[in-house]
Amino acid sequence: MMACNDLSLANQSLSEWKSELPIERKFRQTGAGMYFVRAQLAHLHEGLKVIEEIKNAPVLMALVARCDSQTQQSFKELEQFLPKALKRSEFEQLVGRVRHNLTFHYDESGKLIEQAVSDRAARHDARMSSITRGDTAYHWYFKVADDVVDSIVVRQIWNIPRELDVRVEADRIADRVHQIFLWFVDFSGEFIWKFCEK
Repeated sequence: MMACNDLSLANQSLSEWKSELPIERKFRQTGAGMYFVRAQLAHLHEGLKVIEEIKNAPVLMALVARCDSQTQQSFKELEQFLPKALKRSEFEQLVGRVRHNLTFHYDESGKLIEQAVSDRAARHDARMSSITRGDTAYHWYFKVADDVVDSIVVRQIWNIPRELDVRVEADRIADRVHQIFLWFVDFSGEFIWKFCEK
């Protein structure tokens, strides 16, 4: 239940930041979007731990068997991303490394950040970043941090090559992760309902 609540709040917040914003908040739009994507990824990673617990509990698996076929299919899709399962390495590449290095933890080794900064400094086409100060929280903005995080995710974690359109490829990956999110909430709704009835 908690994972669903957290995922839905992160998803809704992402939608709100993607919508038309007042001019005084627009400059934070991209960074806020990246933050809520990272939050969703992290909560999805935590949610998969619950799926693993369900799979390892015969009583809960019996409850899964009592759910409708759509819910059971969503569970089967999620099982593929559990430890030692067929698609676990894909899940860790798309979700886990972001969660471990940039959401709940900030690149503790510093290697990813150092590499991203060095890469930006070495390229003549790298964008300039800004820092702003203000009298409200969202006016204090270190755009360089968003630029470095974006570089870490798309270049070092998701390994999007420079010759491809980075936004198109990042959207493709985000769509893949969104499908996993949909399976999770689809499964959770019916399963939680059956669990509460029990």
